[in-house]
Amino acid sequence: MMPRPRSLLAATLLLCVTSMLAACASAPLKVNMRVDPAANFSGYRTYGFVPVVGTNYGGKVTALTVYFMQAIRHEMDSRGYQYTEESPDLLVNFNANPVAGTDSKTNISPAYGYSTGYYAYRAELYGLPVVAFEDEETIHYRVGTANIDVVDAKRKMLAWEGIAEGRLTEDMLQNPGPAIASIVSEIFNQYPAKAASN
Repeated sequence: MMPRPRSLLAATLLLCVTSMLAACASAPLKVNMRVDPAANFSGYRTYGFVPVVGTNYGGKVTALTVYFMQAIRHEMDSRGYQYTEESPDLLVNFNANPVAGTDSKTNISPAYGYSTGYYAYRAELYGLPVVAFEDEETIHYRVGTANIDVVDAKRKMLAWEGIAEGRLTEDMLQNPGPAIASIVSEIFNQYPAKAASN
């Protein structure tokens, strides 16, 4: 018996929706970045971490912190930067968010960036290049967003920010090492420079 046109249309629509959902589930990691045009990437040779990174929830070092630091050190070292705790050229900070939400531009402090919401981990540590945000009214972040900030230590100004949206899931956090290494690697694929040669 031949299917009726209405049934055929419904089946076709269902197939299209299923295909789109499958494509979304396997979509590549969405990575965004911002670069301070005033940053002198040709002069940076060394790096370290800010005293308290964004994933030190409640001031305590977490497993997320350890895995992020390992992955970030691998990426920075592979670009020729030297790790040091004594007056580095660059400071690295990072954060990860398990829940979705938005941050409004009204939360941006002219001197020290975001002071509330998801970006509170930056508060009082370093400023943002105004040009990077002048056309944005709202910053959205999705479940599983991860941020990596690379800061010009002397200027106390964000030089580069890499953002990966929506891929750090609770399931991944059951075995976080490989997941975080993969996400950090994807973020650093957008990093604009290697260490300055001596």
